[in-house]
Amino acid sequence: MSDLIIKMSDVDFSYDEIKVLDGFSMEVYKGEVFVIAGSNESGKSSILKLCVGLLEPNKGEVILKGVNIYESTNVDIRGLRLDIGYLFQHPALLSNMTVYDNVALPLRYHTNLSEDDIRERVEEKLNLLGIIKESKVFPASLSYNKRRLSGIARAIIMDPELLLFDEPAAGLDPIGYRIVIGFIKRLKNDFKKTMLITVNSATGAMAFGDRIGILKNGRFVFTGSPDDLRRSEDLYVKGLFF
Repeated sequence: MSDLIIKMSDVDFSYDEIKVLDGFSMEVYKGEVFVIAGSNESGKSSILKLCVGLLEPNKGEVILKGVNIYESTNVDIRGLRLDIGYLFQHPALLSNMTVYDNVALPLRYHTNLSEDDIRERVEEKLNLLGIIKESKVFPASLSYNKRRLSGIARAIIMDPELLLFDEPAAGLDPIGYRIVIGFIKRLKNDFKKTMLITVNSATGAMAFGDRIGILKNGRFVFTGSPDDLRRSEDLYVKGLFF
């Protein structure tokens, strides 16, 4: 079986009359961390949503683990999604549930695990992210940092093979930023997760990316390693460093 996890080929996508992606292509391989960097409104979030069938392209192919998700049944797509952890740009926690119940939700919905087994898994993830003390707290009472960490815990609770993180460190204070960056590095180095991550800055991309794609006008103007990125003389690429 190929190590190719995601393949997007010549994808066009528009919101009404606004073209977001224009002949966009990308490949993500098993075990790598691919980071997409670009300015706000450049289409980064749309790429993630296209990868899991939340949006449909106007043209082109999206292949996920060998399956063309726009030629597959809803049953096929649901099966693929069970092995994907998705962190949205905003934490998207359910306000009427505690942190514990938010994180436990995918396990309760998609598995037959006992509550004891669910508790063990949830507490493990909350401990990893340093928010076990907040398990009984409702999201509205949390700082933004801890809401973000709670969202990450929910995204990884099923131990998925593929993780899609939409600007995981956006809006965090320096302490929260270091925690999230450190945890992503641990997912990469210790757990060997395949990750597709979006960020605003090239500086952020270099913190954990194996390969980096710089998005402009609906397609990549650069793809390469952090060292390649550091050496780039492209003015747009340089402008994403801060």
